[in-house]
Amino acid sequence: MSKTRITGIALIMGTNVGYALVPSLSFLAFDQGVETETLLFSKFFYAAVLMWAYIFIKKLPFRLEKKAARMMILIGLAYIGIATTLYFAFDYISGSLATIVSFTFPAMIVAIEMITGKEKVRASRISAVILSMIGLIFIVWSPDISANLIGILFALGTAVSYVVYMMGLAAECIKKSNTLVVAGYVLLMSTVFNFFRCLLSGKPLFTTGFNQLWLMLVLAVFCAFMAILFFCMGVKLIGPGNAAIINTFEPVLACFFGYTLVGDVLTRNILIGSALVVLAVLIANWPSAAAREKSAADSS
Repeated sequence: MSKTRITGIALIMGTNVGYALVPSLSFLAFDQGVETETLLFSKFFYAAVLMWAYIFIKKLPFRLEKKAARMMILIGLAYIGIATTLYFAFDYISGSLATIVSFTFPAMIVAIEMITGKEKVRASRISAVILSMIGLIFIVWSPDISANLIGILFALGTAVSYVVYMMGLAAECIKKSNTLVVAGYVLLMSTVFNFFRCLLSGKPLFTTGFNQLWLMLVLAVFCAFMAILFFCMGVKLIGPGNAAIINTFEPVLACFFGYTLVGDVLTRNILIGSALVVLAVLIANWPSAAAREKSAADSS
């Protein structure tokens, strides 16, 4: 396995850790009286300030070409769509069903890559997607789960937003741009969106007190700043399809953090599902025979 691929996998796993911490840390913040709108604005605001401060201090070129600027707007809107549609889905269906439907995006991305010829049709990739989906069902399924068409459509909207977001990051015009700048624009657009969301809902923009502030800073630094930056870098290195399959590891880590941080229950189904997801990630990233032969030829 090449160093580039190993680095890309490590970056996406780092993103998974950041995103998987969000539910547990958000739960702790809600216990401290933080409103959802305030949490989202504060998280993205602090992360955006940190990112753009670094960009300006290092004097990185942040102007984008017209084609890249148009794609950047699409990426930013897709990222906003990921969060908003999922929260809307929670109003109609359970979190378990919403998670299952929204995490159909790896299958969508792999299918698009195979249809467009960006990736070869390989049984290992198809098997990895199927295994990861089965594992995900094991993790989040509950017997009293109920369906609602509107909720399912919102969750599908989350999946489509993920597809647009990841395919956009893999676009050639974005690959040519500085990764820090790309992440900076994603954070900036999310900050602006949640600023107006707070104004319209009448919720406060910032938290009060140290107990609320430290949670916002952890969410901003690890779950927004570093997670988005690592994701942008990882997709550039290994492509959206591989990143999407590895991304299914996020619910596994979310269950682990829920168990260790807020006392969630760890069931046998969660452990079985987690094992299947780990197996899927290993299968997806196991070098093909051609890649092994090429590696052997290069080393000799």
